[in-house]
Amino acid sequence: MDDYVRAFRYYLGTLGTTFDRIVFVDNSASDLGTLEALVAGSSMSERVELLSFFGLDYPSAYGRGYGEFKLIDYAMDNAKFLQDDVVVWKCTGRYIVRNIDRLVRTRPPVDVYCHLRNYPLRLCELFLMSFTRHGFETVIRGSYRFLRNDAVPGVHTNEEVTFRQLVDAWPPGLAVAKRFEDTPLVDGIRGWNERRYSGKHSPKMLVRRLARVVAPWLWI
Repeated sequence: MDDYVRAFRYYLGTLGTTFDRIVFVDNSASDLGTLEALVAGSSMSERVELLSFFGLDYPSAYGRGYGEFKLIDYAMDNAKFLQDDVVVWKCTGRYIVRNIDRLVRTRPPVDVYCHLRNYPLRLCELFLMSFTRHGFETVIRGSYRFLRNDAVPGVHTNEEVTFRQLVDAWPPGLAVAKRFEDTPLVDGIRGWNERRYSGKHSPKMLVRRLARVVAPWLWI
């Protein structure tokens, strides 16, 4: 909960500038009283919607990708803020994306905006993506059924590899941008191994940011 509170407080600070509204969705039917208190103490409370439901009615071996995209379907069907023709940014709730403002400002006018990598694995990073209602209905709704992590036991990124395969097979008429205009700078703890995701000056992030400049075709 401390991770979620920290990230939620950060995104509350982006309302009115980077984002118009925030929808926080929990699929464990947890008590969101701590987050509700943060919203109540904010001047932007009318721009925030909190949803909690029990969506963990599947074997845990199916993994995080299965549950997360099932949650997206629930949010798109039940959140009142998401019923209009809006542009949605989906982010893992524990993560703070420090350059989210730039990522939002440089978003191209497409139906799905995602971030693919080719090395060391061909995958789609799932912690952050953006889509329109058309993009959701065309290729994202129901995709959780293909993201069962138990297909390859013990491989934590299987859902990211599988989703990349879905992206590569999407219909050519759909407007998709497959690389972000900037490398997301993520501040947070990974759920699967409790290690810090990265840092602005970590070797991994420095290499990725440098590659965008000197070798933009090298998706790492």
